[in-house]
Amino acid sequence: MVACFYCPTCWKEINRDTVKCPHCRYDLAAYAALSYEDKLIYALRHPIRENRMMAIQLLGEMQSHKALTSFASTLEKEQDFYVIREIIRSLDKIGTKESRNMIRRLHTHRSKLVRKAVEQTMPDMSAGGAS
Repeated sequence: MVACFYCPTCWKEINRDTVKCPHCRYDLAAYAALSYEDKLIYALRHPIRENRMMAIQLLGEMQSHKALTSFASTLEKEQDFYVIREIIRSLDKIGTKESRNMIRRLHTHRSKLVRKAVEQTMPDMSAGGAS
């Protein structure tokens, strides 16, 4: 089995020993120097949904405050319910005022499934307690 390697910014296939991505010119040595948490944040843009979801879950387990900005950005454009639900779960695990407010804002999401996930995470929302 041949291992494939991908640039962490443009996600195009690269050779294992590549120093700079030939597609986007990203310095891969800079990526190697990043913390595990920062690498997981990069993975939030991975083209494979399951990889994004795994990164979301791990960032929640780590209670990553650093991931909140990336979660907010993802929520602005994400349409996949399962990814959104995983972000809601991670925001709940992070447990800060900011993360709880991000969950509350999803209470008016256009998707009934997302609204239901919010209510399951924050039961006070289903009783009209959107405060």
